[in-house]
Amino acid sequence: MSVAAIKKSPLIEVRNLNLHFGAFHALKNVSVSFEAGQLIGLVGDNGAGKTTLIKVLSGIHKPNSGEVYFDGEKVREFHPKLAIKFGIETLQQSVGLCDNLSIARNFYLGREPIKRWFGIPFLDFKKMREASTKVIRTFGLRDNVSADDLVEMLSGGERQSIKIGRAVEFKNRVVIMDEPTNHLSVREREHVNELAQQMRDQGLLVIYITHDIHQVHKLADRIVIMENGEKVTDVAKHEMTADELEEVIRCGGRVVEKASEVAPS
Repeated sequence: MSVAAIKKSPLIEVRNLNLHFGAFHALKNVSVSFEAGQLIGLVGDNGAGKTTLIKVLSGIHKPNSGEVYFDGEKVREFHPKLAIKFGIETLQQSVGLCDNLSIARNFYLGREPIKRWFGIPFLDFKKMREASTKVIRTFGLRDNVSADDLVEMLSGGERQSIKIGRAVEFKNRVVIMDEPTNHLSVREREHVNELAQQMRDQGLLVIYITHDIHQVHKLADRIVIMENGEKVTDVAKHEMTADELEEVIRCGGRVVEKASEVAPS
């Protein structure tokens, strides 16, 4: 069988994407593809365009030109609800949970199960507690944490665990992690990164946005670097070291020739 015959089709494919905010050219002819079962490091400094690209994939921004394909079908409308329907979940450090609600209520936020009593709808709290308790234990929250506890009692790493567990439980196909370890302790950071790898191993596409090339190089299968709205590098992680990729970022997207490879004059 030929290599072409066994090559996977991308789950998400972006072709020649352009996005303008007035006179500002935020995304410039970006083409990139992502496969299921991959953990992709999407890296760049602030303003590089990585978060803007993700907002297109999650339906927040509509591109001015270019095409996006999901599982081989062209995306014709860009809306967050459509992205959720496709199974695209975006996890952000600062949003996604309500401090004044319980873990169980947060787990089902926007997807609350309903039971009816004499035709009158009620929230099915029993189902919410049972499912969220399972996730609490599976994703490594403390033994003394209950599904009825308020989210405001959780640490930053535990909050991320809840969001990751919710993404897996609701059968999402793509999990976008936007700077998921900001402001976390070393132990919490390691835990969140382990969960990212577990999702990849379960066949999900994980897109991990960060400015920390050394951290993501340890986790990712591929590294995509953006600079000033353009994709400047897209390599398997074994092709370049973290230090080499950091140099690409430092030099504004230019691949710098290593000194050992430069012939003497």
